[in-house]
Amino acid sequence: MRKIKPTETLAEQAYKVIKQAIIANDFEPLEILAEEQLAAKLGISRTPIKSALTQLAYDGLVEMKPGRKARVSTVSMKDVVDYQVLRESLETLAARLAVEHIDSQQINLLKDICARQKEAIVEGDYSKFLELDNEFHFSIAGFSKNEQLKDYIVNLIYKVQRFLILSNTLQESAIGAVEEHLEVVKALETREPLKAEEQMKLHVQNVTKRILT
Repeated sequence: MRKIKPTETLAEQAYKVIKQAIIANDFEPLEILAEEQLAAKLGISRTPIKSALTQLAYDGLVEMKPGRKARVSTVSMKDVVDYQVLRESLETLAARLAVEHIDSQQINLLKDICARQKEAIVEGDYSKFLELDNEFHFSIAGFSKNEQLKDYIVNLIYKVQRFLILSNTLQESAIGAVEEHLEVVKALETREPLKAEEQMKLHVQNVTKRILT
């Protein structure tokens, strides 16, 4: 992990760095997160580390129990299916709301993301593919102009991402996911709110099916 730089508060920076490490599975499920070791790696004291771990526990990425050291939370199949059920409702709503606000520049951004995802598949760079997948969904959530909705969606996607990396299911599902993304973009471009909802719902449902197979 990189050293902390004094721009944001130390607790905020520590939160972001540790969170990204957990999402990327640099820390494995149930791995102990010792405050002393984290503080040494990041070059800061234990106080901001403690604050960061508390926030991560609130996010559901860390387990903290009285008398025990913090550890990375597990990701079960049931958890992922539950997250996907929530995504199915929230992301369809985001797609419908996005129709009301999206402009041609943002449509082109989504198309560019899909094109770069195809390039990542050809190159076999599934880490890059997953980053772009997040960018696609986060962008649509942002175009909804509902910050609370976006925050919920981002949190859910990060939790699902941990499972996708651990389960190595990306290679089989990548091409289908991009084609589904393009159908969502098409509905957004033609300003069809019900179609945008339908295509996003279908995409999230297909992600769930691919996870379960």
